[in-house]
Parts: sequence; C-alpha cells; structure tokens
Amino acid sequence: MDATLLFPLPKGMLIEDLQATETSLSLTVRATCLTSCCPLCGEASSSIHSHYQRTLGDASCAGHWVQLCLIVRRFYCRNQLCERKVFTERIPHFVEPWARMTIRLREHLQAVALATSGRGGIKLAVRLGMQTTRQTLLRRIMALPDLPEESVLYLGVDDFSFLRGQRFGTVLVNLETHRIVDLLPDRQAETAADWMKQRPEIMAVSRDRGAEYARIRCGWGTASDQRGRPFSPRQKSDGSTPVAAGAKP
Repeated sequence: MDATLLFPLPKGMLIEDLQATETSLSLTVRATCLTSCCPLCGEASSSIHSHYQRTLGDASCAGHWVQLCLIVRRFYCRNQLCERKVFTERIPHFVEPWARMTIRLREHLQAVALATSGRGGIKLAVRLGMQTTRQTLLRRIMALPDLPEESVLYLGVDDFSFLRGQRFGTVLVNLETHRIVDLLPDRQAETAADWMKQRPEIMAVSRDRGAEYARIRCGWGTASDQRGRPFSPRQKSDGSTPVAAGAKP
C-alpha cells in the first residue's frame, strides 16, 4: 500500500523509509523536484551544493506520534547579481523555514489550545498522539494574528489574574460577538476609562460589581455623555436605558 495514503505530502515529496514502534512512527522524506527557486531573487537552480537533515514533528496517525526526518538540499544560486550564493530549498504549505513542526501539526495544536487552554490541552494532545508542552500550546495561541479592530457598542468589563492572588488585569469583551477586545495591564478604573474615551461609540457597559470598577461610572463614555456631563446610570444621553452592572444587553 502506498504510504502517502496515510501520510499525505505535497506534490514532489517522496517517502523513502518508514519505521514503526508501539507508540510512534518515523518517516524519512525528501523532495524530488529537480530545481528550487532562490528565496531572495526567485531564480530557479538545479545545482546542488549539499544535503542535511531536519527532524520535524508531524500530525499524529491513529494515535501514534509521527516524526519526520526531512532530507533537505542546498542549492547554488546562479544569478550573478544575487547576494545569496547558497540557499536551502523551501517546501511551502508544508513546513516553514527553521520550524520544528509541520504546518498541519501547528494548526492541530492551535485548535487544541484554543479549545482547552494550556494545561488541559496537554492531556488531550497526548491522547491524540501529539507530544507537546503547556508552554508550546500557549505560544501557538499567542502566535495567532490579531483580529481586525471592530466597533464595540456593548462592552463587558471584568478582572482576571496574571499571577494568582498577586497581579491582576482587566479583560474587555464585546458582548455582541462574545470576543475579547483587549487586555489591560491593571484593574484600575482610570485605565479602563481612558480606554473607553477612545471609543465614543460605546452605548452601554456591563461591569464587575467590584468597588474599583464602580468608579468608572464617573468617567467619560460610561456614566457621562460625550460632552462629559454626568447622567444617571439608568439613562444614557439619548434617553434610552443602558445595561445594568453585571447584566448582558
């Protein structure tokens, strides 16, 4: 049976060897394309300089941990005007330069981390045949690109702990999309009020009932109108009723 049916690879990749144990699979893989393009100038070259091996983690197969031994070639760049004389072949959409895992394994770990967080994700990842650590899962979350900034009409304000019982911050949530909008470095009312001043479109705020967040009512954009004039926490500047503290719109 063709091994690529179980381990799909990009076009131009070949599995040379496959070794299996009770818990893991080890594959030796190489590229078969005759040429490779210089990443600096884009010119194709077929002049091979040397070979070396990269060890990569890959997505699991039937609960088995998969390790790839990728044989990579170095090529001479024949463009006389290019500053890079020797370059390493690239395998786009499969592995990034200098990475220690394939793109599909990275995406799997990101999905596990987003669903279960760091410590809980380790147990699930091991069960699925992916070796990882809590720090790796957290890095995968932090590496995700930021979502485009969106307009916030209904804002949720609460505190969270950077370090349990010692250092706290403020989490701001868009109550319409249930997405985290921003994280503030402390839980001071002034910090949250300064953030809200930059967003005059906010119509109502659902806040934690702590005494510190109650002081936000005296700031601009929450319990005062756009000209800074205070109004009742039960009535906004347009005459409508905002969301009460601790409630959703």
